[in-house]
Amino acid sequence: MGLLDGKVALVTGAGAGLGRAVALCLAAEGARVFAVSIVRAELDELAALAAESSLTVATIEADVGDEADTSRVAGIVLGEDDRLDLLVNNAGVIAVKPIEETEPAEWDRILRTNLRGPYLYCRAFVPAMKRRREGTIINVTSMSGVKGFVGEAAYCPSKFGLEGLTQTLALELEPWHIRVCSVHPGVAMRTPMSMLTYDEEAKRGWVDPAAIAPGFARLAATADQSISGRRFDVWQVAHEGVAGANAS
Repeated sequence: MGLLDGKVALVTGAGAGLGRAVALCLAAEGARVFAVSIVRAELDELAALAAESSLTVATIEADVGDEADTSRVAGIVLGEDDRLDLLVNNAGVIAVKPIEETEPAEWDRILRTNLRGPYLYCRAFVPAMKRRREGTIINVTSMSGVKGFVGEAAYCPSKFGLEGLTQTLALELEPWHIRVCSVHPGVAMRTPMSMLTYDEEAKRGWVDPAAIAPGFARLAATADQSISGRRFDVWQVAHEGVAGANAS
């Protein structure tokens, strides 16, 4: 407990699944957490869970791919003391179907959430991090960010792009001591997305996202600049620490 005492964190896609687990974990470690989701009902559930444990989690309903919504979120988060220590770009959507069945509007929606969203949030919050010369950005990708999969003609490009954004910002923001890394789950986990995409074999071995979430807290707690630009198995970080985890 207390790894993140006094820190301010923001998690996108925080209404359910991994995002919800991460938001609750960061708050349990002492952070003041802002949780963003497009689904109001999920945010209400998250707020109730946080209240049960006396955790500090403020919920914000917003579309991460919308520029005006992003500006509104930034105004709320930075309004008190112009500070954000940790940004977790977790929001993501997927469709698994052949390319000829993937409509342009669907492709746009996936890229809008999975790649445009992180771009908008980094653009909105990096200036505050620069002013403090400190901060951590964690971008959530998957194996689909380094390897192609059948039926993921939109999802894979979005995650490949997010890996590229991570690498670029790690270099760009190094002079301000802002760490930018990407993470993938490392193990099969039970989330609303995986319930739709996992086969029965994968489901037999899946874990609760709460078992993975501590890896985010460990990455957020370190001041080691060498994590920047690396891609971590966050399950391994959760169970072996940052020093014991291999970049992948």
